[in-house]
Amino acid sequence: YEQEVKIERRVRDKETQKRADYAFFLAPNYRDPKFYVEAKKPSRSLSNPYDYFQAIRYGWNAGTPLVVLTDFEEFHILDSRFKPDIRYTKERKVLSFHYTEYTDKEKFAKLYYLFSREAVGDGSIDKFAETMPKPRGKAVQKGLFPGSYQSIDESFLEELDDIRNTLARSFKKKNPALTSEELTEATQRTIDRLVFIRFLEDMLIEGEHHISTYGDKGTAWGDFIADCRSLNAKYNGIVFKEHFIDHLPPSKGGSAIAPDDNDFAKICEDLSHVNSPYNFNSIPIHILGSIYERFLGKVVHATDKRVTIEEKPEVRKAGGVYYTPQYIVQYIVNNTVGKLIEGKTPVEISKLHFADISCGSGSFLITVYDTLLRYHSSYYQQHTKEAKADGCILSNGLWVLSLKQKRQILINNVYGVDIDHQAVEVTQLSLYLKLLEDETLATANEMQAMFKEKILPDLSKNIICGNSLIGTDIYDGNMFPGEEERKINAMNFEDAFPAIIKKGGFDAIVGNPPWGQKGVTFTNKEKAYYKTVFPSSSIGILDFCRFFIEKSFNVICKKGYFGLVLPDIILLKNYDSTRKLILDTLNITQIDHWGMAFKNVNIDSCSIIGIKEKGVNSKIKIQIHDKSNNIVYNQIEQEKYYKLSGYKFNLYYNDKIDNIINKLKNSIKFGELFEIHEGIHSGNIRHKLFLSKKENNTCKKLIFGRDEVKQFILKWNGKWVDYRKEIIDKTKKEYAGLGKKEYFEIEKIVVRRTGDFVLAAVDYNKYYFSNNVFVCIPLKINSYDLNFVVGLLNSKLMTWYYRTIQPRTGKLFAELKINQLKTFPLPLIDFNNKTEMDLYSKISNNIKNIGIILANQNDIITDKDQNYFKSRLNSMLTENDKLIYKLFKLTNEEVIEISTI
Repeated sequence: YEQEVKIERRVRDKETQKRADYAFFLAPNYRDPKFYVEAKKPSRSLSNPYDYFQAIRYGWNAGTPLVVLTDFEEFHILDSRFKPDIRYTKERKVLSFHYTEYTDKEKFAKLYYLFSREAVGDGSIDKFAETMPKPRGKAVQKGLFPGSYQSIDESFLEELDDIRNTLARSFKKKNPALTSEELTEATQRTIDRLVFIRFLEDMLIEGEHHISTYGDKGTAWGDFIADCRSLNAKYNGIVFKEHFIDHLPPSKGGSAIAPDDNDFAKICEDLSHVNSPYNFNSIPIHILGSIYERFLGKVVHATDKRVTIEEKPEVRKAGGVYYTPQYIVQYIVNNTVGKLIEGKTPVEISKLHFADISCGSGSFLITVYDTLLRYHSSYYQQHTKEAKADGCILSNGLWVLSLKQKRQILINNVYGVDIDHQAVEVTQLSLYLKLLEDETLATANEMQAMFKEKILPDLSKNIICGNSLIGTDIYDGNMFPGEEERKINAMNFEDAFPAIIKKGGFDAIVGNPPWGQKGVTFTNKEKAYYKTVFPSSSIGILDFCRFFIEKSFNVICKKGYFGLVLPDIILLKNYDSTRKLILDTLNITQIDHWGMAFKNVNIDSCSIIGIKEKGVNSKIKIQIHDKSNNIVYNQIEQEKYYKLSGYKFNLYYNDKIDNIINKLKNSIKFGELFEIHEGIHSGNIRHKLFLSKKENNTCKKLIFGRDEVKQFILKWNGKWVDYRKEIIDKTKKEYAGLGKKEYFEIEKIVVRRTGDFVLAAVDYNKYYFSNNVFVCIPLKINSYDLNFVVGLLNSKLMTWYYRTIQPRTGKLFAELKINQLKTFPLPLIDFNNKTEMDLYSKISNNIKNIGIILANQNDIITDKDQNYFKSRLNSMLTENDKLIYKLFKLTNEEVIEISTI
């Protein structure tokens, strides 16, 4: 595994080679190749479309931007960023050299500064790729290389979608009695078999081509089914296991089902090694996982007359399938499983059990298995006697794991659960491919001959189809109806993994469980069940990620590792009891904020890693990652989070902040002096509620928010609200939230919900406001001048306070909540104390003057006057901040901390 230059020696023959000759890596990352080199004999011209196509295919499938084709006489550098098409491969040549040119220092420098180890380490290939024609959209790319604008994952996903669509319609046409679920499973199993066979071909584990021969002996489908039976006898595993696509049960006729043979023959022709642009040996297994994760988001829907491919309801409501970026997966696995196995022997590791209890297509489990294989391989290089005794194979001077050893590691260590049967099937498929990744026809056959075993292990007790959250206790009281019960797919961990749970639980739980509330609808029975089984989620929003956190704690052993990807709202939102559970259960080792790391997902993510033990005097390593791969570091004592309101996980917290917050506690809260409400919710009648002109006497002047609410001033943009209860026609299922008239017909303070800083103003004109704004009505006990309060709200101190209690990382606009606004501290003024009254009066008068200046700013025309206006305003704002600091008795050091916002 730890070789920077991997030499490929397994070649079928010169016409059908499936592996590049050399793969170049850069330590310590031996997983992702930097580039490939394909070597040919100098007996024919190197500039031919077939050799170009083959070389480009290696690079494109692996995601490398350049690939080298050489016959040692010539050296051709090819652009491999786009989907291979043999018609255009000759256009992909970027540079070429003849060996006689190597004596030319200038020409050799081009080659050296692109492919030398030092240059590659400095990012030379990626930098060079940036100078090549850029993919700026389909039209541009089609003009550049027709049909070549897709990445490997997008292209293969599209191909799988097309195959599924064709198969589903074809199956239904020939077998009209098949249901939607049966069609979904039939197409899935057929595709899984075809993909697996292509991997076997391109990995050279199968000595002959299969898919290109279907139809040679009989029908294409008949040859395929016969081949699958033969492969099942050799390989075992879920992929070739007997299935109803092989033959229906007697209750459904007992005969074999088959799609239209012409349709299936065309699928095989397109997917075969002869015509396909895909080299399955070069596609990283985790990329296949990302493809399948999205593929599994759709199912076949059949009626009597038609077949369609539709998104699963939960996927459609959630806005799509979100696949965890591989670098985050690897990071979590390294800091959980990697930490646990460090320094251990293979015998010690064999007793450990690692799980993902919402495994999806298996991305985390593939990475766990890969990490285990690499560790074992490295261990045996250092312990050669054990290597020989444990069954390693000596190859080219290195000890490599035998297929039998890799099988045993998989069986011993890797476990998963998912509620979706198709996901479980794909996870097993992916793990099998990982198992076979570096095998050959010879090693596979050797294992069969020596140990009389099928090549693939039975993973039915490792990767389980079941519901990680709901146990079989639901059957006791008949909580759910029969069909709903079947969909729930209840499971007990004690039954699925009896030995592991009896021992105390899994040694590590990793993964990215479902999270967010979007599109999730719980029945009253489900709510009652979840609140009972997961008491930390009984208060506040029901969110699947909260359930999975608590369930993970229940099935992790003492001192076991926890590492989950979660929405960043878990850090600060009203999930108080879940955060307290985390603090009580884990010694948190690190929290990472990943920002918007998920493709096409407008939500920030984080990860929490820790050990199941009490975190006594422990310090949490904090890392905040931005889009440019810059990292902000912090370190926080875990005990500090117990002291924060709602146990909030503020990643920026430090001792200076702690001191300031403690000072601010000696104050009165904004919510004690003001009644706070949201503005008008337009519901589904916005078109007739919010108007551009006054249409009747019930219309009131409306301020939306946005640019109409600024610091200290309001600007009405001419909008109106038709404010009357009868405007809502409930017979048409119309709804809106108008609030009460009294909220608006009064002098009040208004605060905008979104912004980079707190934005507040006094409303003397009794405007009406949309729900983009909070209206704050002074209570009778409130003797504070509204200008004074607005001066506080708009101060640097209050923006600092807000960003401290609710820091947002990676989002352009933060959203203020009513519960947060209620906590804003206002100084306790002793109106009999001359010093405090002087400060109070100065702030109030300052704000009145600022309001006057801002109200007249549009009358200022000349640059000279505008500069004076800005300077005067900034001076007054600075003075206002200083007065507020004095009121709260803040030190110079504390003021400097606040000024960093």
